[in-house]
Amino acid sequence: MWVRAVYNEVILTESSWWFCPLKCRSHNKTYKGLEMSWRFPPRGWLKFNVCGVVFKDKAGGGGVLRDEDGVARALFSSPSESIGVALELYEGMGWATCCPLFIEVGSNVVFKWLSETESRLGKLHYFFAEIERRSYLSFRKAEHMGNEMAFALAIVGVKRSDTFKAWW
Repeated sequence: MWVRAVYNEVILTESSWWFCPLKCRSHNKTYKGLEMSWRFPPRGWLKFNVCGVVFKDKAGGGGVLRDEDGVARALFSSPSESIGVALELYEGMGWATCCPLFIEVGSNVVFKWLSETESRLGKLHYFFAEIERRSYLSFRKAEHMGNEMAFALAIVGVKRSDTFKAWW
């Protein structure tokens, strides 16, 4: 992340950064011939990329909060659901009063639940009501391979027994 902030022309494969920093540099990030990239939020907004994974009977979530310039400002890895942890971290930092937030999710199912009220599970009704009362919040579907760092943190979250949060 530091390299990207100092040298914008250096492109990194962020999920590799956590496992092998020496191999994370990528000149062209492509998937099936299509160039993939992280999308910047609108000016004045922040963006949280979140991801949740399930392996057998364990679940985990991860996320990265970035500013309008793409600089990472916070991250988390958790054995629990990711959107709730992301909101807790964002609000705890005091940014909810000054900067609107995009949350970008990779799951088609979760995005459908967020955008279509009739598709939601009844047992999650309270959770969605809590989300809808936040006027500063907007959701977007992540492009394929556009949520790599959050995915890597979610995989780590499956193996964790507690939540890790960091911000700067």
